[in-house]
Amino acid sequence: MDVTRGAFVTLDGLSASGKSTVAPLVAAFVNGVHLTDSVLSTFPRMRAEVDAAGILPARFHWWMMANHIKSETARALIESGRTVVVDSYFPRTIATHRAMGHDCAPEYPGGVLIPHVPILLEVDEGVRQERLRRRAELGAPSSWHRREEPNVAESSRVYRAFGLLRVDGTDRRPEEVARGIADIVRPHVSHRIEEGNSP
Repeated sequence: MDVTRGAFVTLDGLSASGKSTVAPLVAAFVNGVHLTDSVLSTFPRMRAEVDAAGILPARFHWWMMANHIKSETARALIESGRTVVVDSYFPRTIATHRAMGHDCAPEYPGGVLIPHVPILLEVDEGVRQERLRRRAELGAPSSWHRREEPNVAESSRVYRAFGLLRVDGTDRRPEEVARGIADIVRPHVSHRIEEGNSP
């Protein structure tokens, strides 16, 4: 019997690097599942409450909890043969909170699903700043974003520590970036014939 095992793809990177735009496109190109934060039905309300509390360690641990749930949800989907794409996984949470001053190790916690294709999405800093400026016109950035942004060099150090695969989206349409990532993903989707069930 043919058995397909999906791949786990994560997209991390600084704010305005294009993660949330590119991730669903990658999922579509590889016939996969874009796993969003909606895996937690109470996510918007809980996020608002945690953010309003203003307690950095509490916010860090809440996001880590959300990543653990993503991990186990993705594991079940992959074992059923689906490829899963997630934007913002443990590296993003750890990088962001270290930049804001929280002391946390730049490593995946024990037992979580490690991505087969861990992408670091990057763009030229001038491009990123212009995207942030446009976002600010639509609404003031959060206090958490304002805490991270002055120290994004620390965020970048954390991403390097995780050894993510760097993909540059500068001067490329989101579809082009997503197709390039999809090409990286496809060899990681395994097709095999179970022993004793060969034709």
